[in-house]
Amino acid sequence: MQAVIGAVLIAHGVITSAIGFVSVSNPAAPAMAMPGFMSWWPGPFGRSWLFEAVGLGTPAALLGGAIWLLSGLALVAGGLGWLGVGAVGDLRYPLLVAGAGLGLLAVVLYFHPFYVVALLINIAIVVLLWTRATAAA
Repeated sequence: MQAVIGAVLIAHGVITSAIGFVSVSNPAAPAMAMPGFMSWWPGPFGRSWLFEAVGLGTPAALLGGAIWLLSGLALVAGGLGWLGVGAVGDLRYPLLVAGAGLGLLAVVLYFHPFYVVALLINIAIVVLLWTRATAAA
């Protein structure tokens, strides 16, 4: 079970990092086109609803991408620590909670129904590991 949880944490971190990498490497990219069944959702996919509404533009999109990227990297490192890999083993709880916390911020800034699973995973990480993370700090 330890290996399955570690693999899920790493996969979640890799996906989160990929979202951040795409956002950082091309912060001026337009929102992604959605299939017709998602036409009910008013917000853009791949762009922050908040940054778009306020008109903050490329610098804010770059910051948003950095939040995604840092979240994902912390989750990957924490997942590796969960599996007992290297020096990050002792820091796994603070890394996972920090990564999930940043992930929650990213999901709020870029919310889309496709991110519900990420939202739930991040909430679970923070709720389940908060006391361990604060005890380790």
